[in-house]
Amino acid sequence: MNSWGRIVAFDLETTGVDVDTSRIVSACVAVLDADGDVVARWDWLADPGVDIPEGASRVHGITTERARAEGRPAATVVAEIAQALRVSFGLGMPVVVYNAPYDLSLLDRECRRHGVPVLDDLKPVIDPLVMDKAVDRYRKGKRTLEVTADRYGVDLSDAHDAGSDAIAAGLVAQALARAYPEELALDARDLHELQRGWYREQAERFQDYVRTTKGDSQFVANSEWPVRTTEYAVSFEDTQPIPAPRPRPSLTVPEIDIYTTGTLSLEAFARPRASAYATAPPPQSPPAYPRQPLEEIEAAPVAHPRHAEPLVLEVVPSTAPDTADTAETLPRVTPRRPTVLRVAAGIITDASGRTLVVRKRGTTAFMQAGGKIEPGESALAALTRELLEEIGLQLDPDATEYLGSFRAEAANEPNTVIRAEVFALVTDGVVAPSSEIEELVWLETLESPGIELAPLTRDTVLPLWEKRRSALF
Repeated sequence: MNSWGRIVAFDLETTGVDVDTSRIVSACVAVLDADGDVVARWDWLADPGVDIPEGASRVHGITTERARAEGRPAATVVAEIAQALRVSFGLGMPVVVYNAPYDLSLLDRECRRHGVPVLDDLKPVIDPLVMDKAVDRYRKGKRTLEVTADRYGVDLSDAHDAGSDAIAAGLVAQALARAYPEELALDARDLHELQRGWYREQAERFQDYVRTTKGDSQFVANSEWPVRTTEYAVSFEDTQPIPAPRPRPSLTVPEIDIYTTGTLSLEAFARPRASAYATAPPPQSPPAYPRQPLEEIEAAPVAHPRHAEPLVLEVVPSTAPDTADTAETLPRVTPRRPTVLRVAAGIITDASGRTLVVRKRGTTAFMQAGGKIEPGESALAALTRELLEEIGLQLDPDATEYLGSFRAEAANEPNTVIRAEVFALVTDGVVAPSSEIEELVWLETLESPGIELAPLTRDTVLPLWEKRRSALF
């Protein structure tokens, strides 16, 4: 067993292979516990501002049209990814990146391109590719993530998806440490330095191979790890010029809360009402660097959440000490975590572009068809089961697209957060409500639907449906 504890896994899907000129298309940062369970996950889809080459689209499945329709501004996405990793490194959590010099160097260039502070002191990094080459040097054949995952018994059924690749890389790193405990089950910072030396040796061997076997006597292999520096900071800024909008903080990644607590934390604390600060001293001047208030990750393990539930803070009275001059009560903040309900939901669109919402028996708000994900059940399996039970629709997995994980307050249960794995599908099949569905409605527009909508449906899912519909119909 390694001593890393929780690890952070990171992966990018991009427009190309050149770290200086390629752009980020999608990304994932996931947190895995020591058993390999995903306890938090964030996913991004960016509009890179340039066309995505067809070759790249064939690899990761994201086209220029989809990125423009559904992606968020590149500068915002880059800032959020950098912030998530900055928090992780700040907490000393090992960050697993398969072939780290590619992903981390490309992120570095994107930060410079969009005016986002670059990451420095990237430590500790765990690179399964470097480790595999070090402990099994003479194995022949490819060492792609897909091949290496298969060798170490890690399932990677959706290769070249940023989320699947990131999680698989984390699991491969853990599997390597179990397989080679003497070489790899070390303190993460010590392992970081070992990998730096291993990578340099591997680069030197590759350089010798190219010079002697390929006849290129001038070839020089880059031996920098985990990120490659550049002497020409402007060269990649000017290759594909696009407007660089000012990055804005977004509620999608961990918060660095060092202004009130003095510590870095992956647990964000929501501000209580103003009365809770009635006796607090006036705030100090903020530090010179800008605060980027971002969201938390949760501590409780779940399958593939994107966001974590917030801490709900209540102000409760606390009697003043006997030595106090006044009997006035002082506020005390007590955290109370809401219940997290994990569900699978489907954005079901018919051939005319309408989308289906349902109202379950005993409730008042309409929402997408779907339901609770049972322990040990995948989100897709849960959606398949729920659609058949609720509306008699047989789901075709090959025609179903996973859109991501979203969070909102529950419409019908107090102190409950819904964490929904959302899928999209277009169908011309007949749907009919079962006994647990009180009513179903096909919506043609977002304007004044005339029915009560659940918060997740109203604020997230339907706007997403409308954007997708404009691209599909």
